[in-house]
Amino acid sequence: MCEFTVYVYEDGTKDRLLVAKNILAAKRKDGRTLLMDAFGSITPVESVTIEEVNTISQELILKKIEPE
Repeated sequence: MCEFTVYVYEDGTKDRLLVAKNILAAKRKDGRTLLMDAFGSITPVESVTIEEVNTISQELILKKIEPE
């Protein structure tokens, strides 16, 4: 099973912030991205888009966008 570490990039920066670890699924709902871990816990992230999914490094990279 592939568990992702999720990071978010702020607009105009190269710094990434850790959002969550051990994420199994990501889903877009009502303008938010919902990240689910192995225990079923949900971490909602507002105003982001998926920038990159890398199974080799097990990273999911999000990018901040203007709110919808």
